[in-house]
Amino acid sequence: DWAKGAGHYPYENPVNGLKKALPKVKQRPSHMAAMNWQDIPAFMSDLASREGVSARTLEFLILTAARSGEARGATWSEIDSDTWTLAAERMKRGVVHRVPLSDEAKAVLAKVQGLHGDIVFPSAISGPKGEARQQSVMVFKALLLRMQVDGITVHGFRSAFRDWCSESAHAEREVAEAALSHATGNEVERAYARSDLFERRRQLMNAWGQFCSGKSGDVVRMVRT
Repeated sequence: DWAKGAGHYPYENPVNGLKKALPKVKQRPSHMAAMNWQDIPAFMSDLASREGVSARTLEFLILTAARSGEARGATWSEIDSDTWTLAAERMKRGVVHRVPLSDEAKAVLAKVQGLHGDIVFPSAISGPKGEARQQSVMVFKALLLRMQVDGITVHGFRSAFRDWCSESAHAEREVAEAALSHATGNEVERAYARSDLFERRRQLMNAWGQFCSGKSGDVVRMVRT
C-alpha cells in the first residue's frame, strides 16, 4: 500500500483477498503454568532455606505479587518504609503502582540490605566495566531446577495469588486486581474510580504474607468494607 501511494508499484496489492482464502483457526488462550495456591507455604519454606540473591528475589516477588522484571529491577530509592513505589515506565500498564509491603516482604529486604547501594537484588555477575547490574530473567529457571520444581512458571505465582484471593481470602475483585496492577471496569468506570485502594490492599497483602509464611490457617477471610 505504501509503494502504491508513493508511485513505486502500479498494480493491485497481491495479498488482497488472501484472508478469505485461508481456513479459519480458532485461537486458544495459553496461560502461564502456575503452582496451586495451597502449595505456596511449603514452597516458601523450602525457598527460605536456600542461599543466594535469586532465592530472596523470588521470595519478594511472590510476597508482593510482582512481575519478574519489576522485582529484579527493584531499587532502594523505590522503597520507603513499608511501601514500594514503581514508576509508570517500570509498569506494564504505564501507571504508577504502589505496593504495600508486609512484614514478611520487609524481612526479605532486611536480608539483602547492604548488597548494593541502589539495586535491591544485584546480580552476582558484574557488567563489562565492573558495574553492578540486575539479575537475568534466567536466574529463576536455574533456581527452580535446583529446587527440583518443574511444570510451573515464575509468572504463574501471580495467578496463584489471584486464586488465593478468590478462593481463600474472598477478597473483592477490584482489590485483588489492583494488587496485580490490573485495570478493571470500562473506560468510564476507570475515569471515576481513581483510587488505587491502597489501604485495603495493605490488609490483603498482610494476610498473603502470613499465609505464605505458614502463620495462618488455610482460610483467611477478608472483611468487606
